[in-house]
Amino acid sequence: MLENKHQRRKIIIFLILQCFLFSGIGSANLISVVKTINIPSTFGNIKEVFDIQAITPANTQNANPNTNIGKTIIHIQDAHCNYEAQKNMAGLLDYLVKEQNLKLIMVEGGSGNVNLDFLRNYADKGAREGVADKYLKLGKISGEEYLDIVADYPLDLYGVEDEALYEAHLDVFHQVDAIRDEGLKYLEDLSKVVSALKLKIYSEEVKYLESAKKNYEDKTLSLGEYCGYLKNIAANKGFDLKSYPFLSTFAELSRLEKEVDFKEAESQRNEFIKSLASLLNEKQVKTVIDKSQDFKAGKINPGEYYSFLKELATKKKINLEQKYPQLSAYIRYINENKKIDVALLLKEVGSLEEKIKEALFTNADQKKLFEISKSLNVLKGIVSLELTPEDYGYFQANRPNMSTGSWMSFLSDNCAKYNLAVQPPTSGVIDENLSKFEEFYKLGSDREQAFIKNIVKKMDESGEKLAVFIAGGFHTPGMTQMFKERGYSYAVVTPSITKKTDSSIYLSVLRGERKTQVSDNIDETGNE
Repeated sequence: MLENKHQRRKIIIFLILQCFLFSGIGSANLISVVKTINIPSTFGNIKEVFDIQAITPANTQNANPNTNIGKTIIHIQDAHCNYEAQKNMAGLLDYLVKEQNLKLIMVEGGSGNVNLDFLRNYADKGAREGVADKYLKLGKISGEEYLDIVADYPLDLYGVEDEALYEAHLDVFHQVDAIRDEGLKYLEDLSKVVSALKLKIYSEEVKYLESAKKNYEDKTLSLGEYCGYLKNIAANKGFDLKSYPFLSTFAELSRLEKEVDFKEAESQRNEFIKSLASLLNEKQVKTVIDKSQDFKAGKINPGEYYSFLKELATKKKINLEQKYPQLSAYIRYINENKKIDVALLLKEVGSLEEKIKEALFTNADQKKLFEISKSLNVLKGIVSLELTPEDYGYFQANRPNMSTGSWMSFLSDNCAKYNLAVQPPTSGVIDENLSKFEEFYKLGSDREQAFIKNIVKKMDESGEKLAVFIAGGFHTPGMTQMFKERGYSYAVVTPSITKKTDSSIYLSVLRGERKTQVSDNIDETGNE
């Protein structure tokens, strides 16, 4: 039987489509990018996404959609003084300028116009690149400043600091930094004592849980496997897991991932696409091609694309589960993946860990040791300046019990009871300086209030729908929460990095003597 000419044309189109548009199916990322925003993995990695337009109205009650719907902020977590990270951040910004028409870049550490584009007048592009690269390596300039010097297009670099708050925060930073190493050493010595006592005081069940958590932290146990482990213990203890929807979903996602044959799912997808050739008209063919191109270009995420294919199958009465079981399983996997909010998932993991431990404790000593251990971890976060908002909330709620001196009797008595060689160290470095660390975190929160005020004002004045905000990861939890509350969509991005930051030059970035040093070394001929 001879093929219809139009039918043959459609089949050829679909064959070409398979060759040029599709990439292999693989394990899906935990999160997708904000709609239409694509981040090349060579420059950075997306850690968190919030799309205000993708959530239900019930979830936007505290937002201000009338003002900021349609506005997106890409928050880049700054790895201060890391040359590789700063160079990749410059590449990422250059990509966003060229592909997404980015014009506005807002930064911490400065106030108002902080452009360095005036330096372009002193030398040609090649000379500027040489000098700027040198100062980037020294940590005297950042990735966005490097780009502003060497680029040949306009950028708007805008500092969102309140200068008085910034100076006050910097002053307290120097005070706490002077005692940080001594404080961390003391807390580490206390941790050794606590770890030794856990082996004597904790039950086997609790020790097994601690071991599983360590394996997860050491990455020998995946997050999905750890969630499954917690879920099984909780079920055995009769816990109601309705309060842990993301953990339950992620554990199921991990299980489902093991059942999907990704190679076979890819093959079945191609067969399914080909089978559509005889069922679609010309207009529908074009729609499939357009959707496939958008998917390939990263303009739509896997969930949207495969939902589109599933809808086509339903309309054309194709039973995916029966005819293409691995493709159907992969689509279920993708759809479950869409439900995950990573930040909330991790909160649920921590919450369930504590609830399980409390259920497993059989005496007062176990509970007391757990409280000391948690407080110790919170203090480590405080002193290392890596405290999360959740832990800061715990610190504030339990402030009277955060004195290390109040733990000494319990620790000393039990070390003697179990004939342990280790003894709790004595030092006042933490207890005597805790108020300084509290002030540091309060000023950090105050600065974030200034950030959001200046970000909103600048975006309203500029009329830009897309902007970048660059700040250290310390500010991420507070800022993303405020982005949500004000109705912005956002993506959190970390620059790609393979080498650790040289902490010895970090303080030079905080001293703010950068622009003059660079401008003094680029003369009219581009010589240093």
